[in-house]
Amino acid sequence: MQGKTLRLMLGTGFIYLFSSVLWAANPAQTKLNIQLKSLVSNGSVLVASEQRVLYRYPPKIKPLLVPASVLKYATALAALHYLGPDFSYSTEFYLDQNHSLVIKGSGDPYLVSEEWQRIAEQISLLPNLPKKLKSVFFDTTLFSEKINIPGIAISNNPFDARNGALVVNFNTVYLKVDSNGFVTSAEEQTPLTLLAGRLGKKLTPGTRRIIIPPDLSFTYAGELVQSFFRREGFSFSSKKVALRSVSSGDRLVYTHRNILTLKEVIAGMLRYSNNFTANQLLLTVGMQHYGPPATLEKGTRALAEYLRKELVISKEQFMLVEGSGISRKNRLTPEAIWHLLRAFAPYQNLLHGDNGILFKTGTLSGVYSMAGYLPGRDPLYFVILLNQPKNKRDKILKILLATDFSSGEF
Repeated sequence: MQGKTLRLMLGTGFIYLFSSVLWAANPAQTKLNIQLKSLVSNGSVLVASEQRVLYRYPPKIKPLLVPASVLKYATALAALHYLGPDFSYSTEFYLDQNHSLVIKGSGDPYLVSEEWQRIAEQISLLPNLPKKLKSVFFDTTLFSEKINIPGIAISNNPFDARNGALVVNFNTVYLKVDSNGFVTSAEEQTPLTLLAGRLGKKLTPGTRRIIIPPDLSFTYAGELVQSFFRREGFSFSSKKVALRSVSSGDRLVYTHRNILTLKEVIAGMLRYSNNFTANQLLLTVGMQHYGPPATLEKGTRALAEYLRKELVISKEQFMLVEGSGISRKNRLTPEAIWHLLRAFAPYQNLLHGDNGILFKTGTLSGVYSMAGYLPGRDPLYFVILLNQPKNKRDKILKILLATDFSSGEF
């Protein structure tokens, strides 16, 4: 009996001694683990240097988690790789034999009102171009007709705007409705079209941006285009807009290049977390790499190939079904995001900053992510992926900022 008691005491002493050694060897990590335990119920936190992972919570676990909009890092990098940082979208304008305008889109996500004003002004200066036109046609053949982004719902929410080859104002309209039901455009640069006015009549008083219903997308685009052209002295005998591809008899009269470079497009996409722009880029990447028409399958395949071959991220570390992060079927490990952050480091100035910290957040119901760059002498990367009911990412970031990782003793 005494021998058994002695062995038990020795064993307990060894455990206590071993725990004390661990605490003495790594007190900072133990303290961090204790702080994060109450904040992370289902998720992961990672801090890494350029060369290696310094800290991971929970330890030794590399989970595949829903990343939400942090996925936009991957889409941005693939676009920069396949298209080049100085790439700019082009839109072609043709005149047919009946004096109709044929506009061929290539997926430009920033065909906004300001851009259409510039287009109309430039085309009005062209010699030998009649000011009396018959109608407007859209050529959308560079994109597949059936593009269904996983995670996109049927709603008025701008996050659910549909993608396509020729889209104006992100397939949305910004409206103001007064207490008497009177509808006006909520942005000075965008005229109120007939369709926009009808959509506004269905809204309660207030100011809001809503999507254009998919079946009315080309109607709205046609009305808006004609409105800008009329400002420059053009007239149209028909207000109807139809789809057709450019034919051999059509004459190319103008090619418009968007004023924004790819880097500027990406900066806007990241700052406003624009899902529409992200998937326009993904579709363009697929078309560039595999040829037209652009499809979601080509885009995700090109993105996966980039991650595997260029960033050397194993296929076990990601599962991607679209490019914005709106789908809950997307998955990334914290390590995969670390690789993305390292690759994106030369472009980190495109990120929105807060108190000197550059990062991208992602939010879905029950999904809260954040990944970026910790300030300091040496570059450090942080990843917070939470797939849990409560959003604790800001508290976690505050803890990480108060922790000294400079010694690398994690």
